[in-house]
Amino acid sequence: MKYNQPYGVTDPNAPYINGDPSVGQAGSIPPAASIEYPQREIVNFLTDSGLTPTNSDLHQLSKSVQIGTVMYGIDVGPVNAVAITLTPALAAYVDGQVFRVKIANSNTGPATFNAGPGPVNIVRRGGAVLQAGDLPAGYMTFLSYNATHNNVELYGASFAPATFVPILGANSNLYVNGTTGDDTLYDGTSPTISGAHGPFKTINRAMTETFKYGPSVYTMTINVSAGTYPEHVYTPGVLGPTTIINGAGVGSTFVTGSNNFHTFQASNGNTLQVQNLTVSTGTGTGPPCCFSAAPNSQVNTLNTASGACTGYVWNAYGGTIIIQGNHTFNAGTSSQEVFSSFWGGFLAVAMNVTFTFSGAYSVSNAFAAASADGSIAIPVPGLPTWVGYANVTGMKHYANLNGVINTQGQPVSYFPGTVAGTTASGGQFG
Repeated sequence: MKYNQPYGVTDPNAPYINGDPSVGQAGSIPPAASIEYPQREIVNFLTDSGLTPTNSDLHQLSKSVQIGTVMYGIDVGPVNAVAITLTPALAAYVDGQVFRVKIANSNTGPATFNAGPGPVNIVRRGGAVLQAGDLPAGYMTFLSYNATHNNVELYGASFAPATFVPILGANSNLYVNGTTGDDTLYDGTSPTISGAHGPFKTINRAMTETFKYGPSVYTMTINVSAGTYPEHVYTPGVLGPTTIINGAGVGSTFVTGSNNFHTFQASNGNTLQVQNLTVSTGTGTGPPCCFSAAPNSQVNTLNTASGACTGYVWNAYGGTIIIQGNHTFNAGTSSQEVFSSFWGGFLAVAMNVTFTFSGAYSVSNAFAAASADGSIAIPVPGLPTWVGYANVTGMKHYANLNGVINTQGQPVSYFPGTVAGTTASGGQFG
């Protein structure tokens, strides 16, 4: 309803004035709309609130506000898709808008909310996805729309970020697709798009979602579709669940890193497993490595491949690296080192792993390098198989400053390369 100025006056904001016969001043003439429309507006609010307008109760407007019916709805949607119908119909969501809903079906996982303008994700306060049972059937739920994230937040004292860190209740999955995904529109819970459900666009968005959860016995698998992802992937500065980065295959998913960063790194006590993809690095300082484990953290790899690598393919920099499965070195590529372990780090190769050199491969420092109390371990029995051993040029190994390369009795010529390995300053090979 707009303001209706006095009849016959062109100024849309003109005030009403009283008549004054003593000075010959005529009073304003109220148009019919100025009397009818405010009454209609108030009566509509009363009836939308479920009241019957009556002249015997002059507090009905206040009662309508107290009741709050215009922002309340009974859920009529299926499981995990809360839906209400408001009167009047809601045309668009507005930042800060609040809704009270009586839930029809207890949720079994992530859920959406639709009050008319379309479905949006329901998240816990702080942004974490819902867990099963967060929306119990038959109980009231308080939701608030957040325009920044295009979702509604579920409010409750137990969800305050300062006092509540959710944990995974089961092994869980998120999905990333660089072509069809979106880091804002979708919640990452589905490989295909259905309403607000769909893949993220970047691996880092999925990592952010993963580390809204605390550590537990369950894992989060981030399934990365075929495509090229020019990003570096680090575990954040908090302890979270074991995270698996699962590509679509070494010939399909390519993570190419960023300049001045390792491509994959676990830190702050976290465990990161990378599998079924090809990794390369950017350039710059570090040097950038394909896989790096910081102190008290662990990186596992299996069924991986590597392209151009500025630094080291595997780098146990005070942390632990476990090479659990096969790896292919693409033809015509290089690195400073392949196996590296420093500052008390530990790099181990699991039993019966196959390393394949598809073509020429060169190392500028050494194939295996251990320094500053770092150690590298090769299994016996179950020695690795080297395919294309003769394709590798460069120094075989280097150990110094009490670094240990433990091949369990293999000869000094064991590692691929064309230059004999060396030890110095307490370094050991054997």
